[in-house]
Amino acid sequence: MTDNDTKQSTHKNAREPRLGHEVSDLRIGPIVWFLIGLAVANVVIGLLVIGLFDAFESREEKSKAASSPLSNERQKLPPEPRLQLAPSTEEQLERKLPPDIKRDSPLQEMKRLREEENQKLTSYGWVDEKAGVVRIPIEEAKKRLLEKGIPTRMK
Repeated sequence: MTDNDTKQSTHKNAREPRLGHEVSDLRIGPIVWFLIGLAVANVVIGLLVIGLFDAFESREEKSKAASSPLSNERQKLPPEPRLQLAPSTEEQLERKLPPDIKRDSPLQEMKRLREEENQKLTSYGWVDEKAGVVRIPIEEAKKRLLEKGIPTRMK
């Protein structure tokens, strides 16, 4: 064999693929240890979450047992004015009935309010019966104001 033949055979062997893998490219050990650590961390975190939920549940049970004696005196419905379409009766609140949209819609509520205000403006009635304060229709009040005049201060 000549020197030239040796170069060709070396060159020829470099082109042929080698079977197997390189040991230095991938080490399996650290990957396996990482996966084991990840699994252990998942178990520990799961146990901590379960313990946290148990603590919350026991705290809730304790708070239910120690209710205030004044809680029975509290009204179920909040005082007026309430939000539109909110429950307006205790029965509706207890039975969780939906609002009557035809009767309790904001438009219908506005119409009822205007009717009540117009009724007050066009009728006689007591404002404060004990103090003797009455309400008269607005047209009558205008007539009386024109007859008597507006009181002014004299300088």
